[in-house]
Amino acid sequence: MIIDAHAHMMTANMFKGVTGVKPRNVPQKMLESLQHSVEDNTKTWLEAMDRLDIEKTVFMSTVSLNDEFASFINSSSRFVGFARMNPTLPDAVDILKKELKLGMKGVKLYATSGEFNVGAKEAWPFYEYCEKNSIPITIHFGVTIGPTADLYLGNPIHISRVLSEFPDIRFSIAHFGAGFFREALMLKYKRENLYIESSGTNNWLLHQDNFLTLKDVFRKSIDVFGVQHILFGTDTRIFPDGYREHILKQQQDILKELKLNEGEIEDIMYNNANRFLSG
Repeated sequence: MIIDAHAHMMTANMFKGVTGVKPRNVPQKMLESLQHSVEDNTKTWLEAMDRLDIEKTVFMSTVSLNDEFASFINSSSRFVGFARMNPTLPDAVDILKKELKLGMKGVKLYATSGEFNVGAKEAWPFYEYCEKNSIPITIHFGVTIGPTADLYLGNPIHISRVLSEFPDIRFSIAHFGAGFFREALMLKYKRENLYIESSGTNNWLLHQDNFLTLKDVFRKSIDVFGVQHILFGTDTRIFPDGYREHILKQQQDILKELKLNEGEIEDIMYNNANRFLSG
């Protein structure tokens, strides 16, 4: 079985709540993909998961406190919801408590496009609450299609102090750092609470000053993080193109090419996500 640790679900109603994004800046194909109900998304996702032996999928919300997203997450025990949060807000803990009541099980921080510094002291009460309540956190550092992106805020180094001050929070860096792979590797030094995650096309590789392939990235991640701290993901949004089966196959093939045994592959594709989600 498989756990996809990073996916998205979006409706037209949810899109209205995305701050800083105007429809004219969004590809027409994506706008058309929003014209599907919560029920359509539930049905299509479960069909794809059944076909591909995916036990659970973790969905990253792009809006806060959204009833449609909560309805979707609660429509199946196989869906896990992560709340979009700004941890530096004075009422961040109160907002998170509301998200948890809506059924969310973790937090997604959009460091690059959220217009906040994940390492700011203003965020520490939020991290204290997450640590006390065993709430996992996934962070999007690096490049993004978001129009408000700020790569300065998206440098993983900002989380360095937080990792040491809150050693019991399980943190995951999405998309292999999305261009900040080197920084993600350095952060792992003596930090057992840090995971790295494989989701997306990983097209950030085209903008590097080296000739790493995705296979090289997996190999180095295994060397530094170990097979028990790598999470599999696809970054699928089911409409309009369906589940990103080509990414699933590509990554499975790479793990086999690296001659990982069945147990090690099972860790990356399934067991690690279980530990990340539940502690």
